[in-house]
Amino acid sequence: MESDLQDERNPEGPFCPECGMDESGFFCRNCGTLLRGEEMVLCPRCRQIVPHGEFCNQCGQGLEAVALDLQQLALAGQDFWVAAGTYEQPAEFPEGMDPVQPEPDESMILAEAEVPDWLKELPADSAPEEVKAHIYPSLKPIIEEPQEQPAGQGRLFAPVFVLLALLLLGLVVVVVFLLLSGVL
Repeated sequence: MESDLQDERNPEGPFCPECGMDESGFFCRNCGTLLRGEEMVLCPRCRQIVPHGEFCNQCGQGLEAVALDLQQLALAGQDFWVAAGTYEQPAEFPEGMDPVQPEPDESMILAEAEVPDWLKELPADSAPEEVKAHIYPSLKPIIEEPQEQPAGQGRLFAPVFVLLALLLLGLVVVVVFLLLSGVL
């Protein structure tokens, strides 16, 4: 019992170097100074303070360009804050604010908005056949058309084939000659 009273009177923990408050978290609650965790980052997906690395060890989010260093958060001060919960709309509106939406002014004539053609709604009927060929080329059936060989290519094929056959025959003769002479 005496030790409990002693712990309450003399708490252990780091003190803020700026304001002297006894704090045990990452930031001082009084002045916002970063107390520990210079190497830690804030994951934008799970909002956990995790070690600096390529990925968050809690949710797997890539941290290379999107993680916020705790040092950055400490320097930002009140310009940046993270909400732990979700935003709740107030139940009552402040005085002077009317919760009813204003009605549109029917006396004002609005010009027709110019929308690019790629944003306009497509016609309900199907596209003409000549357009379908350009829009849907992958839907065309595959038709193999016979390819005509140029006249000069057929005449050139025969001599090349004969020369390759003679070259192969010459290689076979040389290998057989070397085997019979005992060199190989």
